[in-house]
Amino acid sequence: MSVHFELDEDFFQDEVRDDFPVPGLMKRCWGAQLKVLEVFDRICEAHSLKWFAFCGTLLGAVRHKGFVPWDDDVDVAMLRSDYEQFLRVAPALLPQGYLLINYDEPTHEYDCITRLNNTRSVIFNEKRAEEFCGFPFPAGLDIYPLDYVVGDEEERRAHTDLHYRIYQATELCRKIMNGAGPLTDRDGNRLEPSEVLSQISMITGYEFDPDRDILRQLNILLDLTDSMNTPEESRYIANIGHLTFEGEHMMFPKECFDDVFMVPFESGYIRIPSGYDTILGRNYGKNYYIPRRSSPHDYPYYSAHQKVVREYMEKHPGEIPDEWADRYL
Repeated sequence: MSVHFELDEDFFQDEVRDDFPVPGLMKRCWGAQLKVLEVFDRICEAHSLKWFAFCGTLLGAVRHKGFVPWDDDVDVAMLRSDYEQFLRVAPALLPQGYLLINYDEPTHEYDCITRLNNTRSVIFNEKRAEEFCGFPFPAGLDIYPLDYVVGDEEERRAHTDLHYRIYQATELCRKIMNGAGPLTDRDGNRLEPSEVLSQISMITGYEFDPDRDILRQLNILLDLTDSMNTPEESRYIANIGHLTFEGEHMMFPKECFDDVFMVPFESGYIRIPSGYDTILGRNYGKNYYIPRRSSPHDYPYYSAHQKVVREYMEKHPGEIPDEWADRYL
């Protein structure tokens, strides 16, 4: 069964859900994201790749049968093997204008996920915007790779410590590229790039090529080390970035992902893992059915795009029609 959503104009009206006001523009944002999700699902179906709702989208599917009212994005997850296969086949299959954003994007601050977006920039062409429910800003979904995690606590800590070291090195590279000040470790000690890379090489056996993009090499190494465990030696599954920076409530028994089934989501259906109750209980607490308003980032995310457009309009008056600005800003 493919993922598909029928969204009529009533869907895009302002609405109050769980005492939270959801404006029409946010509803159009949701609609645009669901259009991208349909494309993602078609590619996965064509190549027998398994995916499922994750994080806030999984919570919304189970608790609200749709979006969490104060959520503004779509999160999905894939086991590492399916994730890597998707990245290999998707570029040739994505519609024109779609893009994958991860460490292959030189300016992207990689956070151990891939983003699938419908556009790189704001859409001023009304016909193009209508393809995405009249939403003119970039919309898409976050795709989380899930890796195997061993049961032994000491080995697990070594795994997350390695992730932290490599991630720390990527932050150091970005600060240098941006001309910022020195980076310090968790104890306040100054970090020197050559020493950091030397330590990582010593631990992993990876030899950095100074003639190639060091930041990209670090991000590739991050993925390689995240996926170093096998299913046979592991008891859990996690996004290693979540596990490293948020804690062990973000790892789940691997049997939680044995099966996937469909549940209602807005006007269609979405895929969720069979162990959703365990996953949500560990992630959000045993009382996850009780709504609590929270967001891990600025809400709505597209306010950053609106700000850029406003600044452009101040510098270039008259270039953007007032009608467009009144509708979307």
